[in-house]
Amino acid sequence: MEDQLQRKSLGDFLKSRRASLSPQAFGFRDGFSRRRTPGLRREEVAQLAGVSLTWYTWLEQGREMSASHEVLESIGNALQLTTAERQYLHRLNGRQAPQAAPEASPLTEAFLEMVRTMPYPFFVIDPRNRLVSWNALACEMVMDFAAIPEEERVMLKLIFLHPAFRERVVNWEQSTKLALAYYRKHYDLIADQGWYAELVSELQARSEPFADWWARHEVGEKNGMRVDIAHPALGLLRFEVVTFSQINDLEAYICCMYVPLPGSGTAEKLTGLKL
Repeated sequence: MEDQLQRKSLGDFLKSRRASLSPQAFGFRDGFSRRRTPGLRREEVAQLAGVSLTWYTWLEQGREMSASHEVLESIGNALQLTTAERQYLHRLNGRQAPQAAPEASPLTEAFLEMVRTMPYPFFVIDPRNRLVSWNALACEMVMDFAAIPEEERVMLKLIFLHPAFRERVVNWEQSTKLALAYYRKHYDLIADQGWYAELVSELQARSEPFADWWARHEVGEKNGMRVDIAHPALGLLRFEVVTFSQINDLEAYICCMYVPLPGSGTAEKLTGLKL
């Protein structure tokens, strides 16, 4: 029932978008028959998108079928959809929209200030698993993110390829396996995107643990995940990882916060830390 409602919503959405467009803007003329309804005809959308009329008609009719990212993007181009409309189209089709690298960071100054002033280690990962924001406490606890070249500032790369991360995290193997299982569940929805395949391929070649664990195809939850940090001055610090998978409308951004484990003495140690 839910799938049927989504397919109907998808069809209704496509009809509303083509009805809002001017045929003349695309160079279409009425020909020998006058238009009974405003906007583009189905055959005109199909022509612009490079798909068959029958296929596009079935899509609008809500028939049980699926379209690739590329085809949906072609339809989005034909209908001149906005970014939000494209995301909506992909979700109704049962997929996540392709994540293009933004020209400028969509994170607002108010949000970035919140990251900087958070009393716990805090960092933000973008839709391509790239680390895009962090606070001083995160650098103090884990590693100096700013000193890492931008192309290497990818969370999975930091976890598997950079010794500084592995040396600081006492329970590295346990926590990393959980993080990878969560990553796989979250990101395999967009496994057909080029950047994803490139990242996996690179890690398989450069990290034996990654290649081994990835081949097991395990998926899982991060709820309750713990990270123990060996700090050179403060000693053993114990955290629970709290993850948020949406920032306002930025659904594919992930926030990670290391919250001191109650009763571990970690919160008290952080209070006395001078940065």
